[in-house]
Amino acid sequence: MKADWVQFATGLAALAAGAAAEELFPKAGGAGFPFLLMAAVYFAARRERKAALVFAVAAGAFEDSLSSLPFATSISFFALAALFVAYTGFVKSAFAFAFPLYQIWLRMWCSELDGSIATRFLVAFPAGILAALGAIALLGWLERKGALDER
Repeated sequence: MKADWVQFATGLAALAAGAAAEELFPKAGGAGFPFLLMAAVYFAARRERKAALVFAVAAGAFEDSLSSLPFATSISFFALAALFVAYTGFVKSAFAFAFPLYQIWLRMWCSELDGSIATRFLVAFPAGILAALGAIALLGWLERKGALDER
């Protein structure tokens, strides 16, 4: 029971920190750093499927509201990415390719985005990998401080 509350608090802290980081970090070519997406992938690899899906939906809702995207644009992609990781276990592939694929997803649903799709796609690879490294480091530290791995 205590672990559930710690996981809930960790998820809330990750949502708040990820949303703040996405707003504060610079954007290049129309694409920023996908901290919320990488946190959703991270939690999908480390939590049970139901908890990971709830976190991914919440992170997608934060992303939609921060970016003024149409309803459920990010929610649906974040949920699909979390389910992909939860069912296949391809965590490293998801960390590497989630953000570039997200740029294609956004272009399919929103035609009036800043920057061309080619620029956003090319910027997405390094930005996604840097955000993934940051999410792994920060969320791993947060889990150790919260003692989530103790039995």
